[in-house]
Amino acid sequence: MLAAPFPYIATTAGWMTAELGRQPWLIYGLMRTASGFSPRVSAANGLFTLIGFMGMYTVLSILFLWLVYREIEHGPEEA
Repeated sequence: MLAAPFPYIATTAGWMTAELGRQPWLIYGLMRTASGFSPRVSAANGLFTLIGFMGMYTVLSILFLWLVYREIEHGPEEA
């Protein structure tokens, strides 16, 4: 039961590693940070996407917690 959050942690860590690794040219001085944005994407589009992902992760987190609670409440099968 203590290992239940490990898959979530591993998935999130892998996602963060992939996303943080997308901008090495900005980090290593090959391109300036000011040149690393898209002028066609507005702040409103970025905010809308951020809120959408936050909402999706909130719903998935609530569903995950509810399923874990239901399993714990049900208890193990009798042998």
